[in-house]
Amino acid sequence: MSITLKNIVDDVKNLASKFQVTDESRLNNDWLPLKINEVRGQLIVKQYGDTDIIDPAWLTDLSAVQFHKVNISDDVNVSWCNDCPVSKAYIPQVINLPTKSPNQDLGIQMIISLCGKNNYSYRSLAQWRLIPSSHPYSKYPIYSRINTALYVNRNVEQLRVVGILADPSDGYYIQSEPIASGSIVSGTSYIVKFGSVTYNSATYSANDTFTGTSWTTYTGSGKVYLEDQAVAYRDTYPYPVSADMARQITLEILSKEFQVEKGLIVDTRNDSKDDAQKS
Repeated sequence: MSITLKNIVDDVKNLASKFQVTDESRLNNDWLPLKINEVRGQLIVKQYGDTDIIDPAWLTDLSAVQFHKVNISDDVNVSWCNDCPVSKAYIPQVINLPTKSPNQDLGIQMIISLCGKNNYSYRSLAQWRLIPSSHPYSKYPIYSRINTALYVNRNVEQLRVVGILADPSDGYYIQSEPIASGSIVSGTSYIVKFGSVTYNSATYSANDTFTGTSWTTYTGSGKVYLEDQAVAYRDTYPYPVSADMARQITLEILSKEFQVEKGLIVDTRNDSKDDAQKS
């Protein structure tokens, strides 16, 4: 079972109130998620500094990000070429991990074309502007980033971006699993794959789309998927942390924000590391 933001919020509330959460609780429902995201960011930076490993659990998919063409008249950062193909987009804040390489942007883990053929590599704007148009590097997809602004050396309208977001709710949950018969939702658009299905007395072949009505079931050999699989993030969707980091977040907030001594927090895990700390 995946860990959700709601799980962590409920853990903090229950432990801080000693399992006596009431409607009159002073715990702010808006503050807690913000604090959880803040502590998550601190722990990610610390863990990466200790291990030099990026946990895939930290990543969030931004789905298809909208880009637009820019030049020097639109953006002072594009000052080296008025006719070069440059597109720009804004993304949510990412967690910047420390790196010694000038050719690494660890906050962004992937920028690819929607078809998956072109993978964009990072170069700083200072390096990018020095690449001659005749140089082989100019033929490869390149991107650069200034805080939340992304630049790419192509005229594109959309690219898929995956990164370590400071606030995971700024991303999307990719719901790519087939939709079971009986789970069709009225007003939602679906696409048929790998065969045909019959829904509400109409037959749909592969790649056909239909919109759900009050009828919730379908029959046939095909598979039904959401037409738009990028779903806005909810606190009941998987939260981008490991199980151990979720536990560390809870402990960090309880011990520092609520002044609960770690020795008073129930430890449900039996491991040698904790035993050594207790002895």
